[in-house]
Amino acid sequence: MLANKNIPHPFSLKVQKIAIESPVNRKKLDKRHHIKLYQFIRLSLILLITACSPRNTQGENWVILTETQARATGVAEWFAKPNEPTDYWTPAENHILIIESKTPSFLRETSNAFVFSEPPLWERLDEYKRQYIGIIIGERKIIYANFFCNSFETDWRKEFVFVLDGGNCFFQFMYDLNTGEFFNLQVNGEA
Repeated sequence: MLANKNIPHPFSLKVQKIAIESPVNRKKLDKRHHIKLYQFIRLSLILLITACSPRNTQGENWVILTETQARATGVAEWFAKPNEPTDYWTPAENHILIIESKTPSFLRETSNAFVFSEPPLWERLDEYKRQYIGIIIGERKIIYANFFCNSFETDWRKEFVFVLDGGNCFFQFMYDLNTGEFFNLQVNGEA
């Protein structure tokens, strides 16, 4: 008689049943089951949060200006002391993602620099575009962050946006790459 490959041998079922019902094996299976369940729930939450969060990718809300583009702005020279050496560099995306994640806290801590608005500015950052520029002043490697809610038809992905006045629609700050310090917050005045 030919055995059906889809039907397991009765002896193998008995062995499997005994192996599962053993108290030691049950604990091992329960632990493995809990670990897999935990991993599944964790992955599901990460996917849910990612799917529901606004995307924060380069080109949509922010852009890194290249070393050549940055040099054309002359930003480093604005902040350097007389005869202090300056230079430019192109920040990496991971540098910017760190700044992006810490910016709301920094703005909350320095909220007295802004004219009060409701909701607070750090809760409305998705309304702002930003440009990140790598500058070197003396020995400090710095990222200059330029935030604006209106680019006045400038191609903000390629051209530096510089506006006088405009209030807290326009603000800038610096981030020291080596120390992780935010500093030199400047908010445009009202005309």
